[in-house]
Amino acid sequence: MPTEPIPFPIVSAPGRNTHDSAGRLINCYAEPLVNGARGQFVRRRAPGLTSFKLGSYTGWRGGIVIGSLLYAGFTGSGGKIASYTTTGVETLLGSASGTKKLIWARNNKATPDVVFVDPDNGAFQVTTAPSVIAYPDADVCAPNAVCFQDGYFFFSHGDGTVIASAINDTAVNPLDFVKIDGNDGGILRPIPFGQELYLCGTNTVEVWQDTAQSPGFPYSFVTRIPHGLLGRYAISGYEKGFGKGLFFVGDDKIVYMLNGYQLQKISHPDVDRAIASFIDGGGSVEDIEMFPYTVAGHSVVVLRTPAWTWIFDIDNLWWHERYSPDHANWRAYASVDFNGQWLAGDALSANIVQITETTQQELGADLPFILESGPVTAFPNRLRVGQVTIDMARGVGMTTGIDPIQTNPRVYIAWSDDGGMNWSNPIERKLGRQSTSPGPVRVNRCGHTLDQGRRWRVIVYDPVDVELIGGTQTDVVRNY
Repeated sequence: MPTEPIPFPIVSAPGRNTHDSAGRLINCYAEPLVNGARGQFVRRRAPGLTSFKLGSYTGWRGGIVIGSLLYAGFTGSGGKIASYTTTGVETLLGSASGTKKLIWARNNKATPDVVFVDPDNGAFQVTTAPSVIAYPDADVCAPNAVCFQDGYFFFSHGDGTVIASAINDTAVNPLDFVKIDGNDGGILRPIPFGQELYLCGTNTVEVWQDTAQSPGFPYSFVTRIPHGLLGRYAISGYEKGFGKGLFFVGDDKIVYMLNGYQLQKISHPDVDRAIASFIDGGGSVEDIEMFPYTVAGHSVVVLRTPAWTWIFDIDNLWWHERYSPDHANWRAYASVDFNGQWLAGDALSANIVQITETTQQELGADLPFILESGPVTAFPNRLRVGQVTIDMARGVGMTTGIDPIQTNPRVYIAWSDDGGMNWSNPIERKLGRQSTSPGPVRVNRCGHTLDQGRRWRVIVYDPVDVELIGGTQTDVVRNY
C-alpha cells in the first residue's frame, strides 16, 4: 500500500464549517525544529495551571505588582482589595464594589501612590494605612481608565478627555487635559508603550509624546492610527515583564499588531469569524479581553471571551486554541507578571493560578492535548486505509508519577470520514513507561473513507510530556 503523510497543522484552523477545516490545535501548539530533527515541527501540550494561592475571595479583577507585593481586586464578599507576598501571604486592604476588571497604576515616589480605576465607579487610591479610599483629588472627576508614564498619572474619560496629574503626585489640575475628538465612545484606555502614550478611543488611537509642556497637558500629538479598540480590555503587549509589541482588537473586529505606527493584521479568518460571531450574537465588548504570558520561550497574547479562547504565539505568528474541560473557554484570565511568575485569575475557583509548563494539568484537572489533522483525500474516490502510524515521543511515563495516568500513559486515536462532523470511537494505545521503547503508535485495518477523505484526531489526557511530530497513512484508492 502507498504511504502518505498526514497533514497535521501548525496553525489551528477549524474552518467556517468542518468541511473546510485544515486541522485544529487545542491545548497544544506547534514549534519549529532545527535542521536534522525528525521533522520540521513538533506539537507540544500547552502550559498547565498550578495554584499560587487559594485566596479568601472569588472573582479576580486583575492586579499590579508593587515592590515585593501583588495588589489585586476581587468581586467576592461585596468586593475586596488584597495584597499578597511572593509566598502567598494574604492581607486584606479594603473594599471596592463593582464587577469589571480594575485598571491599575503606580507612580515613582519612594513609597508609590497606588491607584486603580473601576470603569463603572471611578478612581480610588490604595493607601499604606492599609485602606482603600476615593481618589484624593475630586478634579479627576469620573475616569474610566488610568495609566502612568514619565511621572504622570493619565486618566481617560468617556467624553474623550484625558487629564494628567502632577509629577509623581495625585494632585490634578483640571486645566492639564486634552480632548480627543472623533471617538463615539470617548477614550477607553490610555496605554504607555515605549516612550509614547497611546490614547485608545473607540474609532482611533492617537499617539502622544512627552514634550514637558507647561502649563497645560504635558504631551504633544504625534500621529493618529485609523482604528480604535473594540473593547476596553481588548489590548495587550504593554504589560510589565512583556513588551513584545502592542496588540489589540480593532473596532472592525480584526486583531492587529502595531508595526511602528502601521497596523498589521494578525488574525486569520477563523479568529475574525469568532470575534464577529460573538459580537453579532449579543456578546459584550467588555467581555473581550487580551493578556500576555511567556512560558518555555514562547511569548503569547491570549484573546478570550466567555465563549472561546484563542492564543497568538508572537514569535512564530501562529494561532492555537485553548479550553478547560466542562468550560466553554480557558479558565485563566487577566494575567500579571509577579516575581518571574505569570499569575492569573481562575474562573472556576478562588485560586490565583500560575501559568507554567511544570505541570500538564490545570489544578489537578485534565488538560487534554487535542490535535486534529487536515484531510487525506483522493477526491472524488474513496480510500481503503490499511494503517495509521503516529510519530510521537514514547517512553514518557514517570516511574514516581500517579499510577496509571503518569506511570503508563495512553493516547487515543479517532478518525472522521465526513469532514469532521462525526468521529469514530477512539482507539487506545500506550505511550510507554519511563525510558522504555515500545512499538510505534499504530492502528491497523482502519476501514474505508468517503469522498471527503480521512481526518485524524489524537488525544492525550494523561499528564505527561507530549511531543508529536507527524504521522503517516497507508491506503489504496477505491472507486465508488
